[in-house]
Amino acid sequence: MLEPLALHGCIPILATPFADDGALAPDGIDRQVEWLLGEGAAGVACNAIASEGYKLTEAERDAVVERTVAVVNGRVPVVASADGTGVEPAIDRARRAACLGAAALMVLPPYFVKPDGNSLLDYFERIGDAAGIPLIVQDAPQLTGVAMAPTLWARMAERIPSFRYIKVEGTPQGHTISEALRLCGDRLGVFCGWGGLSILDALERGSIGSMPAGNFTREFAGIQAAWEAGDWAEAEHLFDAAIPFVLWTMQSIDFSVATTKEEFRRRGIFTSNHQRGLAVRLDDVSRGQLTRFLDARLGAA
Repeated sequence: MLEPLALHGCIPILATPFADDGALAPDGIDRQVEWLLGEGAAGVACNAIASEGYKLTEAERDAVVERTVAVVNGRVPVVASADGTGVEPAIDRARRAACLGAAALMVLPPYFVKPDGNSLLDYFERIGDAAGIPLIVQDAPQLTGVAMAPTLWARMAERIPSFRYIKVEGTPQGHTISEALRLCGDRLGVFCGWGGLSILDALERGSIGSMPAGNFTREFAGIQAAWEAGDWAEAEHLFDAAIPFVLWTMQSIDFSVATTKEEFRRRGIFTSNHQRGLAVRLDDVSRGQLTRFLDARLGAA
């Protein structure tokens, strides 16, 4: 018999704090985690795409997981991204994250060599067997170029006991969520990804939560709380208030990262808004737009 789903609610993606010279700044993890928990986070996720996890060394990835687990101190689950362009690197990352205390792994498909369904099944099965903690499969075809489908996830749910969640990033999300739950039932929990832009549709279709950028934790935790309380009007009101800024940030991953880091810098959570390269930088017009969004947002905070 399957264990109940342990993850639920708003699980924001941690931004990785760097100093102005690009060095890892671990104190920023501490302040960020405390702020996110105060905003209503039901868990935290580190080393993800929006964490600039792909720009970290292996030692830095371990340091981020270890520090995050330590400061969370069991209050909420910690999700760590662990994937790779080959099976063995992904297994190595997954085992290390599990040993460091991650409660679940978020795993992208390999995307350098585009795998078929059987290869994907083998990849996720071997990672799940090696790590021994729940897997969240991250479906982000617009970023990876790897298309997955609910029929594959149903096969995976039959074969891989640790496969318990999927983060749906592809668009449109609605039919994908409904079909995944139809085929997999209570074996699978679905999280709304891609910045939470489809959160109302996702919740109506049975999603158990969202994984937005950290600076929007209060908004998405509030939307879900209102929905679960049966207050659809309040959920819509909160979404309508948040959507202009969220939509602006989701022009690209680099826009989202830059926005989160600048907001955290202005809040005193980070000492620097540094993004490691390679990154598409905001131009003067975009920086002016971001400043206006944040002036209005923080002035009302």
